[in-house]
Amino acid sequence: MIDWLAEALIGLGVQVSLGFIGGFLAGYAAKKIAKVVAVIIGSLILFLLTLNYMGVIIIRWEKLIGVGEETLTWLKAHGAGFAAFLLMNIPAITTFIAGFALGFKKG
Repeated sequence: MIDWLAEALIGLGVQVSLGFIGGFLAGYAAKKIAKVVAVIIGSLILFLLTLNYMGVIIIRWEKLIGVGEETLTWLKAHGAGFAAFLLMNIPAITTFIAGFALGFKKG
């Protein structure tokens, strides 16, 4: 009778441990990558705005807004499957988030 409980607790422990370790590593890497990406994107935006100011190019802001609206529509259409996935994996996800936050802070 105790065997199934031990197996369940071991399975939960593995899921929680892997979630935390994976989250920590992902958070640490994300912070390092985010710094590089922020510099690259910021430089690109500054370059494009300078070219727009000088009249070399014309930025069509309405097209950028349209891309954002299309992204929100796609997210609304595919959100139900993602929510079901989250509910089935709550222990791993919560420890992943905790590990991610710690890794991001340390990175």
